[in-house]
Amino acid sequence: MVQIDPARAVVRFPDVCRELGLSATTLRRICREGKGPPLLQLSERRSGVRRGDLDAWVESRKLDHPQS
Repeated sequence: MVQIDPARAVVRFPDVCRELGLSATTLRRICREGKGPPLLQLSERRSGVRRGDLDAWVESRKLDHPQS
């Protein structure tokens, strides 16, 4: 049985939006500006993000200090 690296698993774009709590329009804008996780073109009408890239991007968004 082949083991698949979870960091290389692909999360479909709608699921990424749901997980982040962002609209598709907002997330596409962030990615287009180069400030979001890198998108993968899965087919003509489907895109996604590698789980490892998504997790790394979320970690990079952490605040040094909590906002009040």
